[in-house]
Amino acid sequence: MQVMLAKEQTQEIQHMIGELIKEEIKNVREVSGADSPFLNKKQTCRYLGISNNTLDSWIGMGLPYIKIGKSIRFSKESVNQWMTQLEISA
Repeated sequence: MQVMLAKEQTQEIQHMIGELIKEEIKNVREVSGADSPFLNKKQTCRYLGISNNTLDSWIGMGLPYIKIGKSIRFSKESVNQWMTQLEISA
């Protein structure tokens, strides 16, 4: 069975799909912290591709963080600088 749609209906469906995709991209960027200069612990683990235990270990090794009350945040810039300082040249 084949369904035929009017051009206007096809365009409306395309528009709706486009809007859904934009909204999902926005949600993913928000959850990942992609648009923020600061990340929480979960976002930092995702950003670095490490576990929470590894993050805690790296904090103990000097990974810089910001603590306000019980809230911990990481500056992407500071994390990148810290990682670069550990870089070993071949």
